[in-house]
Amino acid sequence: MELLHSPHAALDRVPGWKHVRKFLHQPGWLELVAGGLAGVVVLGWLDAPIVEDSLFWWVPKGILAAQTGPDFIFAHVLPDVLAAPLSPQNTPPQWAGGLPDYAHPPLWYWWLGAWIRALGLSVTVIHLACAPLASAAAAAWVALARRLGTPLAGLAPLALPPVLAQFVRPELDLPLLAAVSWAVVALVRGQWGWFAGLGVVAVWCKEPGVLLTAPAALRILRTREWSALPYAMAPLVALGVWGTMHGGLASPERLPDSMMVWLTDDLPAALRLVFWEQARGLLFLGASTAAWGLRHRFRGPWIWVGGLVLAWVLFFSVVGFRLQPNNPEPLTHVRYFVPGLALLAILASLRWPWVSLPGLLFLHAASPYGPEANFYGIDAGRAEAASAGWIRDRVREGRTVWVGSYQMAALTQSWAGHGTEGAAGTRIYSAQTDMMTLAQGDIVMFAAYGEPAGRLLRTWTFEGIQEWTAGDATVVAAEVKQLHGR
Repeated sequence: MELLHSPHAALDRVPGWKHVRKFLHQPGWLELVAGGLAGVVVLGWLDAPIVEDSLFWWVPKGILAAQTGPDFIFAHVLPDVLAAPLSPQNTPPQWAGGLPDYAHPPLWYWWLGAWIRALGLSVTVIHLACAPLASAAAAAWVALARRLGTPLAGLAPLALPPVLAQFVRPELDLPLLAAVSWAVVALVRGQWGWFAGLGVVAVWCKEPGVLLTAPAALRILRTREWSALPYAMAPLVALGVWGTMHGGLASPERLPDSMMVWLTDDLPAALRLVFWEQARGLLFLGASTAAWGLRHRFRGPWIWVGGLVLAWVLFFSVVGFRLQPNNPEPLTHVRYFVPGLALLAILASLRWPWVSLPGLLFLHAASPYGPEANFYGIDAGRAEAASAGWIRDRVREGRTVWVGSYQMAALTQSWAGHGTEGAAGTRIYSAQTDMMTLAQGDIVMFAAYGEPAGRLLRTWTFEGIQEWTAGDATVVAAEVKQLHGR
C-alpha cells in the first residue's frame, strides 16, 4: 500500500531494497524498532539530571504520590524526602509554601509514584519510568505512518530535538505525547472505542488532550459517522469530569493582550517556532509536497492528522505562549508543542522520509527559545552537577558560596542527579535577595539557565574563577569584587 505515486520507484532497482521494503511493510516489526530506539535514548540518559519544572514540581508530585498513595491533588505540602534536607536558609522560594496545585490531572503522578514505590527513589528510577512512555509514543508514530502508507515516516519524529529531549524530561507532557499518538492511530483506523478510551487517558495525563476532539470532529464531518459522536466527545467529557472533581481547571500562564496582539506577535512567533526553527522549514516543504501527491483514499486521514497539528499550534500560540518580540526574556515552553511537532514530522516525511534528519544537527546548540528546545536544558543541569564537588570544597575552606534557586534545589536533593554533596553551608540568591547581603570575596555561581542574576550583575562587579561546560551550556563561578561605581 503506497500513499504517494511511486516515491520509491528509483530505489526498487537497488539490490536488496525490495527485501527492506517487505520488512518495513510487515506490521509490527518497524514499530518494535522505533520503540527500541526511543528506549535506547532514555537508557542512554539514565543519569541525566532532573531540571527546571521537573525538579520543582512534576517529579516531587510523583514522590508525594509514592509517599501518600493515589490521590487527586498533590499540593500544599512537601514530600518528607524533599523537606528533610531543607532549612529556612536554603529552601528555594518555589517550595516555600509546599508544592503548588496547578490543577493538572493525576495520572502522571500515579505512574511515577508507582515506579518510585516499587524500585526506590533515584534519578535512574525516574528515567526508567519514562522509557515505556517514550517507546509507546515512537511505536504509535510508525503505526500511524503505516496507516498512511509510508511506515518509514514514523521514524521522522525521532530526529526532532524537542521530541528527543522530551524523552529525557520526566514531565506530564511525556505520557500526554504517548496517549495522544495512540489516540490518533485509533482515529485513523476507525477504532472509536479505543479512541475514546485513549482520549480520556490523554486528558487525565494533561488537559490539552481535549484537542483530540478536533480531528475526531473532522472525521465525522467527512465520513458522516454520526453514531460515533459520543466517542468523539469523550476527551471533552473527561475534561469536564476532572474540572468538576477538582473544582476548576488549570489557569493559563499567559493570554494575549488582544486579538491584534495575537495576530501580530504571538501567532507569527509560534508558526516560526514550529515551521521554521531547527531546519523545520523542510517539514513545511515536505508536508506541502506530500499533500499535493496524496491519493484519494488517504486524504481523509491526512486532513484529520493535519487538523490536529493546526489545532495544537493555534491553541498553544494563545495559551501560555511567551515568545513575543517585545518580551525581554523570550523563552517559551517548547514541550507544549511536541505532540503537534511529532505528527507534523510524520506528514512531512510521507514522500521524503529523510526530511527531518537535519534536525539532528541542533541537538545540543543553545536555542533562543529556551532550554526545552533540545538537550541544552539537560546539558545545563550536567554542567551544574559537575560543579557540585567544587562548591563543597570551597564551603569546607570557609568560603561563602551563593547559588540560585534552581541549583540550590538540585544540590539539596540527592535523587535529582546532581551529586550527593548536599547544600549545607551554601547561601541562596533569588529575585528577592538583598544584594547588599553579599560581601567582597564571596563566590557566586552563575548557572546556564533560569537564575535571577541580573540584579547581582547590576550591583556588583565579578571576576570569573572557574567554569564547567556541557554542550553549549556553561556554569561560571565568580568572585565578588566591588560595588559598581566604586
